[in-house]
Amino acid sequence: METSSGKQGLRRQIQAQRPQSSQGLTSNLVRLALELNAQTIASYVSDPKEPDTSDFNSWVESLGKRLLLPRVSGEDLEFAQGPLTPGSFGLLEPTSEAALLGEADLILLPALAVDKAGVRLGKGKGFYDRALRAIAGIPLYAVVFDSEIYDQLPSEPHDRKVTGAITPTAIHHFKASAFG
Repeated sequence: METSSGKQGLRRQIQAQRPQSSQGLTSNLVRLALELNAQTIASYVSDPKEPDTSDFNSWVESLGKRLLLPRVSGEDLEFAQGPLTPGSFGLLEPTSEAALLGEADLILLPALAVDKAGVRLGKGKGFYDRALRAIAGIPLYAVVFDSEIYDQLPSEPHDRKVTGAITPTAIHHFKASAFG
């Protein structure tokens, strides 16, 4: 499958067909965090078209766990704790001092799709691939709707594979390891 143009067409198709219900997602996110005994969790503030992470993020904070959220800084993505204010791309972003992503016990990533080998299709800006370049040994899970898990997606050498995917109905663990 052709990579760059194939990815762009696939992005448009997936965004047009995204379901609206995230029911069940929070319980699967909580289950994974508990299974991993994650004390520091890097998540994200979902936009209205993405699977909803807001209840999960609230759960993390209610237990006194450390919640790291992304913010755009130039061409880079850095992670910090709240409070949140409107930032780049109209999303809420934390305003406190940046933290080290390598301190996370679990990293959740937004995605338009993921395949069974762990290839994640993002929105095409490369922010997460760059942020994860130096990260090793931390579980990386894409958060997607059930219909967004594919047998195979186009990939490029810079694409960072994920450990698994979380959907409203399941937690998927992939054979390909992102623990490199």
